Amino acid sequence: MLSRVTRKRFGTATVELAVCLPILVTFGLGAIETTNAIFLKQRVTTASYECARSASAPGQTSAGATAVANNVLSQLAVSGGTVTIAPTVTAWTSPGTPITVTIAAPTSSNLCIPPFVVGKVINSVTATVVMNHQ
Repeated sequence: MLSRVTRKRFGTATVELAVCLPILVTFGLGAIETTNAIFLKQRVTTASYECARSASAPGQTSAGATAVANNVLSQLAVSGGTVTIAPTVTAWTSPGTPITVTIAAPTSSNLCIPPFVVGKVINSVTATVVMNHQ
């Protein structure tokens, strides 16, 4: 037989769980989504570096470097990434010319939280790499 104090404690524990559980779940899911966003930033940075490395090679063009970037993005499971190379690289680009590669990826299609939540905080992840043409 349960004493009167034990019965009151069951009610208190239920109320504490009802108050604390949503907060704990929110913090847990927020931590997971934050690590996913950091990993997305790293994947976009890796693709930017590979694109800049390709664009700075002798005889390479912007189209070839963009194809390399899109290939790396697809291998890293980043969808909707846009690649920008400035200035346009041709086979006649002079050595020493700084080439800037910027890749932006939307968070709405690359993170787990629905777009209506993420879109209010972070719209996209961007990475920029600059290399001199060889």
